[in-house]
Amino acid sequence: MPNQRTRDWVYFAFLAIHIPATLLVDIQALFFAERLSPTWLRQLFVFAAKEDPLLTNATSPLFAWFQSFILLEIIFQLPVFFIGARGLYKHDPTIWPLLAVYGASSSTTTFACIATVLHTPGLTQVQLVKLLVSYVPFMVVPLAMAVDFGARLTAVMRAVGGGGGEGARGGKAKRT
Repeated sequence: MPNQRTRDWVYFAFLAIHIPATLLVDIQALFFAERLSPTWLRQLFVFAAKEDPLLTNATSPLFAWFQSFILLEIIFQLPVFFIGARGLYKHDPTIWPLLAVYGASSSTTTFACIATVLHTPGLTQVQLVKLLVSYVPFMVVPLAMAVDFGARLTAVMRAVGGGGGEGARGGKAKRT
């Protein structure tokens, strides 16, 4: 397993790459984006969405759950991409809790997207493989982040708690 700093650089790159993907493609799936986006950006989205059942159906009432995921990505995740990348670049451990929460949130929502893609009728094997190649990394890397930063925080809490005594595990306090 790569050392902590190497993993941080992988997470940094992931967050940095995710910024343009969110701004240029994902945000275009919002129900109001077509009226607000420039033509060149809509053309990019249409090209990216061509064989993706989530993106092509994003504005359907049956995909309201997907709209909520896109809003979550814009309201919560997009700021985390910037804040998290900066914190990782500066090697700042105070960013760990936010990245653990981001990782859990993002991997959960992407898992739902993958489940939907896997159950979409009419996809060819080639289309399915392309979609999985594009979605799975966006579940696996955040899941790794959630587990990694959760483990780091657990180690810090154990160290602060003096080895994990009763007080650190939420046991009953001694009365005097």
